[in-house]
Amino acid sequence: MNITSCGVRKYILGLLLLHVSFLLAQNAEQPAQKEISRDSLLTLARAIMDSAGCRILVTVDENGKPHAREMAPFAPEEDYVIWLGTSQGSRKTKQIQQNPNVVVYYYESKGMSYVAVSGKACLVNDAEKKAKYWTESWKRYYPNRDTDYILIKVTPEQLEVLSYKYKLSWDPVTKAPRSVDFSPGKTN
Repeated sequence: MNITSCGVRKYILGLLLLHVSFLLAQNAEQPAQKEISRDSLLTLARAIMDSAGCRILVTVDENGKPHAREMAPFAPEEDYVIWLGTSQGSRKTKQIQQNPNVVVYYYESKGMSYVAVSGKACLVNDAEKKAKYWTESWKRYYPNRDTDYILIKVTPEQLEVLSYKYKLSWDPVTKAPRSVDFSPGKTN
């Protein structure tokens, strides 16, 4: 098994540490958390996404099994659409063509914070977009940007946030992470 610098083990360990920290925090004498507005939650999410050292794309294969890999997404757009670059014909592009449901996961270890963006992915092979979402150092991986490189566009459906640093744990009633629903008409 080839483990990246972030690695699946580090990812799982980080989630476990985050979970244990929140359990301990919940059992400590703490005042109830105040409600947090959608805008405030999105602001916190963007701060975590910007500082995250570990960024993972999770796709689903033809057997319904998830596959996680470290990626280098570009900064999310204002509407939280996320762009990633990859090789044309890669395993992840084939999985997205078969099942567009993905998660882009951002983990910031020092603040024990994460953001998970669930959404629909599509492949974009537009020259103008590929020029916009390009890093010159990638030329060694994609010598011919026109034929070797393709974009993944993730349109968010839901965003979840947990953060020890910002003292933001799960909802005390539902026990679910604080979240933003991007469905049309939703303003949670």
